[in-house]
Amino acid sequence: MLFNLSDFRTPVPAGVQVFASGANRECEIRGFARLGIPVGVSVNHLNESAIAALIELNQPVLVDSGAFSEVVFTSTGTHTVRPIDETEWKSRLGLYLQLAAALGRRAMFVAPDMVGDQRETLSRLGRYRTQLAAIAATGAAILLPLQVGAVSHDEFLEAARNITGAPLTPAMPMRKAATTAEALLSFVERTRPRHIHLLGIGIENRRTDKLIRALRYVSPATSISMDSNRLRAVVGKNRPLTQLEAEFRSLPAESLYGAVESPILRLNGEVLDYTDLIAFPSLWATPEQLTAIAGALNLPQSACQSFTTSPDEFLQAPCAEFVDLTWIEHPVLAQELDRAWHQFVDHRLRSGVRSAAITDVFGSSRISNQLKQAA
Repeated sequence: MLFNLSDFRTPVPAGVQVFASGANRECEIRGFARLGIPVGVSVNHLNESAIAALIELNQPVLVDSGAFSEVVFTSTGTHTVRPIDETEWKSRLGLYLQLAAALGRRAMFVAPDMVGDQRETLSRLGRYRTQLAAIAATGAAILLPLQVGAVSHDEFLEAARNITGAPLTPAMPMRKAATTAEALLSFVERTRPRHIHLLGIGIENRRTDKLIRALRYVSPATSISMDSNRLRAVVGKNRPLTQLEAEFRSLPAESLYGAVESPILRLNGEVLDYTDLIAFPSLWATPEQLTAIAGALNLPQSACQSFTTSPDEFLQAPCAEFVDLTWIEHPVLAQELDRAWHQFVDHRLRSGVRSAAITDVFGSSRISNQLKQAA
């Protein structure tokens, strides 16, 4: 494991929630969820399976707009390199609303902003105030990154709330266009917000513990959340997650005709048992596999349709070609079922590599078990 001193690590402080951002794939979302670690995702990188996983798991999630990708920072200032047009903003906000409708108070969404630009951020908030109102109506929180600019953080937040009419939660950028500790503490001491989010800083950052203590001092009632990309530090050449994934891919599964043994399945909490499942292909075989099996048997059209639509029942029916046999005992069908089973197991192992590696690498980290502690 990456972290092997779990007994000596202090847990995340009460009233503080830490999101592992950058977990945009279904396997990453499920890996962190298994450890009780809430995830942060970028809405522009989510596919249908990732969205479905977030809704199914029904756990806290931080959803970012992806506005960071618009700009780069150089010695001469901030430069827009990949502008987000209105069509794209509406698409991203549509996904926001889909997730908000399903997750409600469990979700936090970063408002459409422009990194380092107060004026354009306010313009975008006005342009999409209808969508933001619909998201807020679900009970989800909307985070407003407090950009540095001509007006103070207090004035900027007040202007944004007036424009949107929504209960915006202040969020301080701590990475790009970063807020200084002095400015953060001064803002919190003046405004005493119910909640504040720190964008782009993790619990392991050497500044974090001091910041939390200082925030608690100036505003004891303010709850705190933060996020950082935990995957970036462990992915790449000679890094632990990548190394473990390579190791997992090199290990063959054992006991394919019994309870399948694999560290991938164990870490993901998944049980695949041949004896329990082989007679119920409706639970594991794809429609394409069922069609291929029917084709290998040269079944007549009516029998082919019966098998592909109700394979479990078909397997238990008498086989006309052999006396006293059911279809599951037919040698060709049994061989094809085994072939499909191998393919299914191989797919489950390959698709589970990253989530299993996340479970192993982050299993003893300071941010694990947050959801259990909060329950």
